[in-house]
Amino acid sequence: MNNVNNIEETDDFIRDQRAWLLEHKQTRSLSWAQLQPLISRPGSTLSLFANEKYAGVNGDIAKAIYRFRQTLMRQTELRVEAPIIPSYFETQTAKELHNLLSWAQRGRMTYWVGGPGTGKTTACKEYADRASNVWHVEILRSTKTTMALCHQILAVMKDFTGPTGTARLSAYVMGKFRDTGGLLILDDAQNLDIDQIEEVRGWFDQTQIGIALIGNPKVVSRMEGGARAADFAQLYSRIGLRMVRALPLKDDIEALAAAWEIEDSQVVAFLHKIGSKPGGLRSCTYALELAKMIGGGRDSDVTVNNLHSAWTQLSSQPVMA
Repeated sequence: MNNVNNIEETDDFIRDQRAWLLEHKQTRSLSWAQLQPLISRPGSTLSLFANEKYAGVNGDIAKAIYRFRQTLMRQTELRVEAPIIPSYFETQTAKELHNLLSWAQRGRMTYWVGGPGTGKTTACKEYADRASNVWHVEILRSTKTTMALCHQILAVMKDFTGPTGTARLSAYVMGKFRDTGGLLILDDAQNLDIDQIEEVRGWFDQTQIGIALIGNPKVVSRMEGGARAADFAQLYSRIGLRMVRALPLKDDIEALAAAWEIEDSQVVAFLHKIGSKPGGLRSCTYALELAKMIGGGRDSDVTVNNLHSAWTQLSSQPVMA
């Protein structure tokens, strides 16, 4: 890609960007408002520029458009070169997690604790796509209040009409749950605080909606030990099923290798080494993606040497091939 700061703002350059912008807008059926965040210029400014009515520095707008063009071109090149990452594939861990979620949807409260890269979020999303009345909510660290939690849940439900005030909003959410036979999956549940947990317990008690708390080992430490364990006693006593999985299973790595159509026993063995470290399946996926790029792109075979090179680049603690 070229550094646009080194490009001279000639009339020809400006006309070229104007023509490209109009063609791109028409071809993609985009509005000026949709182009605004992509080019980082107000839609009204882009419209004036395209119609040769912009009174400001046209060269600056032309350069912004050119940056966007270069970005699109590079992303297109990468799509051609980059390997196709397999869509959802069923692992033993995913099967077990789906069983837990099915149990929860019977009107039970459950929790699943998994280390990073065990595929818990992917499995939860897949279950939500398969079953009715399942709301998968990924809890952000910034979700610090019950009101914020309610808004996140309603956003997943695509309901943006909730009332104001925490109590009224919580009651509104309960009304959405009642008599649905639904399941609320709270992913990254370690980010929930005491007040939010208590509110969730109240929703469970009053509506009998299924609740699945999905998170990292901090969920267990908060509920089962430490000075604050007593704060979670009422919630913990309601847990009908709990599972803990720190790392992917051997079968999970085998399923990943099969999804990538890898048959080389040396490559599979090295994937087992990568998968046994923090990051699990996610690390394996990143390593395989980079290994294919090192090997020549999308259609290249993954060799153990390329996989080792990829993992060396990705990890500060390489493992031996």
